[in-house]
Amino acid sequence: MRFFIFFLFIIVVFTSTSKAQDNKNYSREFLFMNENDIYLFMNKDGYYTNGFLFQYSKLASSKKNKTIQRFSLGQNIYTVGDRRATWRWEAPFDRPYCGYLFLKYTNDKFTTENTLFSTSAEVGVTGDWALGRQLQEWYHRVLSLFNYPYWQTQIPNQFGINVGFKYATSITNTNNQFSKFKIVPIAEANVGTFFINAKTGAYFCLGKFKKNSNSALFNAVIQKKDNPINNSNEFFLYLYPQIIYQAYNATVQGNIFRKETNPNVFETSVNPFMFQQTLGVAYTKNRWTTKLELVYQTKEAKTQVKDNGYAGLHFAYRF
Repeated sequence: MRFFIFFLFIIVVFTSTSKAQDNKNYSREFLFMNENDIYLFMNKDGYYTNGFLFQYSKLASSKKNKTIQRFSLGQNIYTVGDRRATWRWEAPFDRPYCGYLFLKYTNDKFTTENTLFSTSAEVGVTGDWALGRQLQEWYHRVLSLFNYPYWQTQIPNQFGINVGFKYATSITNTNNQFSKFKIVPIAEANVGTFFINAKTGAYFCLGKFKKNSNSALFNAVIQKKDNPINNSNEFFLYLYPQIIYQAYNATVQGNIFRKETNPNVFETSVNPFMFQQTLGVAYTKNRWTTKLELVYQTKEAKTQVKDNGYAGLHFAYRF
């Protein structure tokens, strides 16, 4: 509840500081995203404990299809479920420590106003190369928090490549001007040396929204400058349940080509099937988009004692 109040405060700030309808389109966007379990205010700091993403998007439309190119830099940090209890020998060491740093290129092509086909290519590193240990130890010093001595067990240095595919389309009649509800099934897959998985789910959206090719649901609000003005606001809630099949996850299992021989490194196996539920709210006005997501996720690794939960904040600025 406190997190929702904080997010609504952010919306009020953006609304009050934004100018009235500026009657302009913007073809580029910068997005910052941060995900952390501490945002849940549950005195919890483990599993997927922090992630950030910086993303630059630009419109690259052909004559028939709207296409958006995205360039992303991100980092994810994973730890045991309860570092304090593990340090006190009150809980098991139930998930590997791992930092994952990556660069990603995404090509989002809307074949119709409500149908998306997306491809991506990603290069990344783990271990000390990923700077997860360095970042966590730095901000723990800044916040005067205790640094638990487990990073020597992290998934070691490695370099990897992944490619991804995503398909999404609305199955409800969003052409109706009075429509306030839509369902958007999604299928995606990732293949490479870090992640091999498949995901299927659907967005259930309620509120004021645009067609998928222009909506914050897919970070697609940017437009060609000579297009008809389409700057109406969006404000909608969404529920996004997913079933995930994972064949390999390097942040849990380490190097896909080599068995780890260092006894200090902790690796384990993955649960083949996971369930993930996301509850979100999105708001757009003029140049700005803000999103809040609350995420529940079942056990990623077989050794995990508990399920996982975290929240994410998304801020985007168009220019």
